[in-house]
Amino acid sequence: MSPIEQPAESAAVRPHVARLNRLLAGPADPVEVRDMISALTDDELVGFGLNAYRINFMSLFGETWSAARIARAARDATISKMWLGWEYHHHYLPRLTAIPDAPRLENLPVEAVKSLLALGRGLVVVLFHHGHMRYVPSDLAHLGIPVVLPLARDSFNDYETARLLNPSAALWTCLKYADVEEGRGAIALAKSLARGGAVVATIDGNTGMDGPRGDDRRATVRVLGCAARVKDGLVRMAARFGSPVLPVMAHTDDGRRTCETSPAMDPGGPLSGGDADRFVQETLQRAYALLGREVAGLPGEWCGGDLFHRWRIPEAAPGRGVAEVECELAGDLERGGNATINAARIVVLPSDDDGIVWTDARTMRCYRLPAEMAGFADRLASDGGVDKAWLDRQGDVGRSRIWTLMCQLAARDAIRSRSGPALG
Repeated sequence: MSPIEQPAESAAVRPHVARLNRLLAGPADPVEVRDMISALTDDELVGFGLNAYRINFMSLFGETWSAARIARAARDATISKMWLGWEYHHHYLPRLTAIPDAPRLENLPVEAVKSLLALGRGLVVVLFHHGHMRYVPSDLAHLGIPVVLPLARDSFNDYETARLLNPSAALWTCLKYADVEEGRGAIALAKSLARGGAVVATIDGNTGMDGPRGDDRRATVRVLGCAARVKDGLVRMAARFGSPVLPVMAHTDDGRRTCETSPAMDPGGPLSGGDADRFVQETLQRAYALLGREVAGLPGEWCGGDLFHRWRIPEAAPGRGVAEVECELAGDLERGGNATINAARIVVLPSDDDGIVWTDARTMRCYRLPAEMAGFADRLASDGGVDKAWLDRQGDVGRSRIWTLMCQLAARDAIRSRSGPALG
């Protein structure tokens, strides 16, 4: 099991975490659930995806944010995913009644949705796994606007469970959902757009019949400077039917749940060939630029950030020559300098075999250090780093082994050296 994606069960050995897992599985007191989630330590949050958040925030902000800011954003986003998912599926949906609920979001683009639907070409409302995106389709449905919601199978099962437990809720009158990991799910979306209906979708999950890691129907976009391969099937479907695409972000603003809507991207009519390709690429790029802005501004609400590494394109590994690096490293240490971990790209993770795993957040390359190298790894991660005096104390065999590893890590930019203060 990769330390990046540990299952929740790994934290269940502790009684309070076991209790939290039971609470998250169904209705409970929201105050107790929120308090218990917030009280989890970082070690306990690893079982809920913290390591993945750390790596993905590092890949985006390693050069510009402090380590403390990245750690805080990763913790907040992990908690947000747990809390917002539970609050919607296990607290909000079970309490709905046969009377349509009042909108939970401010600034919901109701009039824009109605105007675009009036064109008769269908509508795709684009969401991302950020903030309060779940309330966009349910608010629209409660206002009497029929929507179809494409879902991955696990999310489909969450909605199906909620519907079966609360079948009389008014929500189900106008909200339909489809499992797009099955062929009939895609057919349901096409039928809705062909009939002039609305599809409301989170498009960053890379969901589809080939799964989140497949290669079917992909486009390359930039997200805060990173390249990513993302699903383009729904936007391509919009091009085929001439359906406008309306991006909506739902986030917290001064304690209020509110929407921010971007201008619709309208193909003007059905497109094919190169025209469709251009519309798809431009629409996706503009939409993902919005996601980047939201992540930079409200990182703690990026509940889909634990899966970003699945669709981000890893950078090529730095490939400096070992001989060149060895000369530079030796010179810096001789001049009183030291070598330290490259904290702008390396995340230190525990290993299943009691060793240490360094993960390069940009390349996704892992470096496994055995347990006996723990002192060396700790030294590299400290402010003092590895200097010549510390290295010379390791004995001939230990020094030779450590030096070889240091040169290999430096060639991959996993560690960086600096010269000592100038004499004069």
